[in-house]
Amino acid sequence: RADALHKLTTSLAREYETVVVEDLHVAGMVRNRRLARSIADASFGEIRRQLTYKTAWNGGRLMVADRWFASSKTCSGCGAVKAKLPLSVRTFTCDECGLVLDRDVNAARNLAALAAACTTGTGVAGDRGAQAPKPRGADHRTRTTRRSRTAPAGRAGGATPRERKEAGDRRQGIQPALW
Repeated sequence: RADALHKLTTSLAREYETVVVEDLHVAGMVRNRRLARSIADASFGEIRRQLTYKTAWNGGRLMVADRWFASSKTCSGCGAVKAKLPLSVRTFTCDECGLVLDRDVNAARNLAALAAACTTGTGVAGDRGAQAPKPRGADHRTRTTRRSRTAPAGRAGGATPRERKEAGDRRQGIQPALW
């Protein structure tokens, strides 16, 4: 798998000057139990990481479309946006102009048009009029995170090494073994 990913990303970076990828909500997609294994096996994060440095090596650029850019739901002909488009619908049919395309071809055309129109230089293709990207990398808050009431404050592993040492000093009845 690693070899196939390297070959794919190398060929994309060498062949194309501009590569556009979508910033997908992979953690949310993995929650679907029917798709979880396939999505995890696809290694989207690794593909993006490799494309980032390989396009820079080859003098190209990697553009990341905003997570909320509706590439599949937007008509590539007239620009009309559908309210809903379930995954089961594989053919895009525009209600406004009557364009009929494969869903993925329509999304690819929209991403190509977005890359051509993006002149902000932020590297995030979904924010055409933005001055600078958000520090977190996303334009919308995906969820609220609160500290768990039971989780200890501080480090993920619990106490700091100093706190563990101090706690170890307070233990009574345990003598170090001298061999």
